[in-house]
Amino acid sequence: MNKRFSFTSFRQSLKEFGSNTNGVSAVIIAFLAIPLFGFVGLSVDLGRAYVLKSKLSTALDAAGLAAGRNIFSPDAEIYADAQKYFDANFPPGYMGTAAITMDSSTISWDTDKENITLSVRADMATTFMNVLKQPELTVGANTEIKRDNRGMELVLVLDNTGSMTSSSGTGTRLSVLKEASTNLIDILYGGNETNDKLWVSIVPYTTTVNIGPQNIGWLKSSYPANLTSNTNSIFTQDSSNTALGRDVTGDSVNDTVYGWEGCIEMRDHLINGTVDMSDDPPNNDFVPYFWDDYHKDLDNVFYDDPDESSEYVDDNVMKNNWKRYRSSRGGDYFSITTSRGPNEDCPPVILPLTAEKTTITDKIDDMVADGATAVNIGLVWGWRALSPRWNGEWYGSSTINLPTNTKVTPQVPYTSLPLNYFETYMDKVVILMTDGINTLGSYDRYHAYARSERFDTTPTHSYYDYRGFLNTSLPSDGDSYPDKIDQKMLATCTAMKSAGIIIYTVEFVSGNLAGCATSTKHAFVATTAADLLDDFNTIGEELSNLRISK
Repeated sequence: MNKRFSFTSFRQSLKEFGSNTNGVSAVIIAFLAIPLFGFVGLSVDLGRAYVLKSKLSTALDAAGLAAGRNIFSPDAEIYADAQKYFDANFPPGYMGTAAITMDSSTISWDTDKENITLSVRADMATTFMNVLKQPELTVGANTEIKRDNRGMELVLVLDNTGSMTSSSGTGTRLSVLKEASTNLIDILYGGNETNDKLWVSIVPYTTTVNIGPQNIGWLKSSYPANLTSNTNSIFTQDSSNTALGRDVTGDSVNDTVYGWEGCIEMRDHLINGTVDMSDDPPNNDFVPYFWDDYHKDLDNVFYDDPDESSEYVDDNVMKNNWKRYRSSRGGDYFSITTSRGPNEDCPPVILPLTAEKTTITDKIDDMVADGATAVNIGLVWGWRALSPRWNGEWYGSSTINLPTNTKVTPQVPYTSLPLNYFETYMDKVVILMTDGINTLGSYDRYHAYARSERFDTTPTHSYYDYRGFLNTSLPSDGDSYPDKIDQKMLATCTAMKSAGIIIYTVEFVSGNLAGCATSTKHAFVATTAADLLDDFNTIGEELSNLRISK
């Protein structure tokens, strides 16, 4: 018999159902399964995204540093170099992402190329978050590279010898050297005319260097008045040489240097001396370079007896013959570039430490090539351009942006250069370049190791016996010149490195600079013009310290 349905019985049934807890957990889990699965998947996918972002950031930092080191190259080269480093740290397709390209959409820089910004995005497919209708996550990374030059006094000791006129395949060796050196300066300065705590000196060398007439005060006391006097000058009258531009003789009148362009002999250290390997400051001991063209070219022109052409002749006779020679040949007998006269093979003037980029690049552009090779002479003068023992000695040295002297108490600003060794956050660096081995030229060729004074007082020797300055016997042993000069060069390198100077060496085509550089990583050998450009770029990039700013 069917029971009759009533509201009361239905209400009782609901009450019983509501009070029955059997299977509740299963129901709850069923309702929450999807969001719980989503949240677990979210944590997994976010962990993967974190790994991806970290990898992107590392790769981007590497790419940014590569771009910074190469920032003055064509854009395509910058992007290619950055791509190489980015791909090495973030391989294409990593974690299923699409390949990322380093180009103008991901790398940018300011006008001066001092600040480089990189920004990339990568889409990562999700593993679990699909259930929440999130099929992928976009992960981004950004970095900013600031080119920050560490403080530095830099000297470029550059070969200006005759072999630099040889063809390099893309112009002369000298033209390639000028381009390479200018590129290096561009890397260090960027688009700025000056940079804080950065000064550069240029030392062109042959078998002598040119200190410039402005530094005439370094000569022995008997020479300044002589060289600024038309009557007494051993170079005879040449009023066109107004390079001095200041009063040396104390008569309140700017002096003219008669004939002397600024090249000098090495100091008194006959035979086995060591002053030529030191940074000793001037001490009334320099002698002006003085090529006796009379003996070189006129063996039997002015002598009554040609057999007497190698005998000693006093200054007055030589001066008169130079005047006659100049008159007979015409032209500027006293010019550096005429290949004759007292200044033959005299290279361009040394540029002391200078802050202004334009002045530095102009000096590089003005270099000319002539003469034989004595690398050690250029090297020791590169040391003197950096040595604190020469502080205040160099006429025209920069006074721009001078820092505080931290090596004294109380600390005071520097008033002149060079700075002390190991000044805070400062480096002293020399780049030594040559395209040949040390020769000094033939035995009868004048050079800075000669001594005009010696032959004035020792008439038993020909003025041709220049090798006597290095050798104990005359006139034999001429073939030992390269060995003696190599030994002096290496001894000078050792002393400079011991003082804390960083030395880079660059051999172009040929040379013998082994053992001179700070380390094997600082030694470069270029066999082509392209190699030389690359080597100078590499050095410039190493000297330009990069740091990640963000």
